[in-house]
Amino acid sequence: MAERRWHFIPTTAPLCWLYLGVGAVLLVSSILTLTRAETRAPVLSVIAAVAAVALIVTAAIGLARPRLRGR
Repeated sequence: MAERRWHFIPTTAPLCWLYLGVGAVLLVSSILTLTRAETRAPVLSVIAAVAAVALIVTAAIGLARPRLRGR
């Protein structure tokens, strides 16, 4: 039976740039929301910030190592 793998790195460079842009916008939005919060940090904003960092790292790996795209 063939192994099934999850593919995290985008398959093309434009998709990597798209991931990078979306991650940056999401991270900036989350940071602005967290800095404007007067009480405790909103949970969804923290989760969005973590997801944004994951998108940025994934895009950076795809751009830095083209052989890993689509694997």
